[in-house]
Amino acid sequence: MFIVRKILSVFILTLLFVACANNDKEVIWDFNYYNLEPFVFKAATVEIIDLYQPPLVEPNIEHTFPISPATATKAWVESRIKVDGSNGAITVRIIDASVVSSSLPTAGGLMGLLFDQQAVRYQASLEVEIEYQGNLALQSSAQTLVTRSRTVPESVTLKELDHVFHNLLEGLMADLDRQLSTAIKQSLGGLIL
Repeated sequence: MFIVRKILSVFILTLLFVACANNDKEVIWDFNYYNLEPFVFKAATVEIIDLYQPPLVEPNIEHTFPISPATATKAWVESRIKVDGSNGAITVRIIDASVVSSSLPTAGGLMGLLFDQQAVRYQASLEVEIEYQGNLALQSSAQTLVTRSRTVPESVTLKELDHVFHNLLEGLMADLDRQLSTAIKQSLGGLIL
């Protein structure tokens, strides 16, 4: 029995050490997509229009991120959307780039004291439209909406929350890249060099 307790104690201490070591890592908020092959359109210009106006008050919290979803989307466009032509225009519209927090119901009493409950949900949404407009009133577009959510416990620290927000945005941008790439190939494929 003594040996089992010793092994269990070492195992728990190892888990705690690994968890603490992972949480101590600094989050690097660097969103660029130059490692991905760009879409080169037969067009002369690219314009980004950010239609999303963050309310700057809770429950919206996207303005508290070191890099907002809208800023990450602009970085995506600058890396992934290129033009090589003499006429036509690509317009990228950021329609939604929100992150909203909402409180979750938690148990009170003894259950509330004994368990670290999930207390807040963060819901991120990103809606982007890419439109081509040509000289002969030719118009095509691709649009996508991606969402991700994450809950955090009552005991979350600021450092852990930074990791949560970074991972939430990273996943959201990966979803955007995947879905928008598919939509571009389907709807705007004939305009790509």
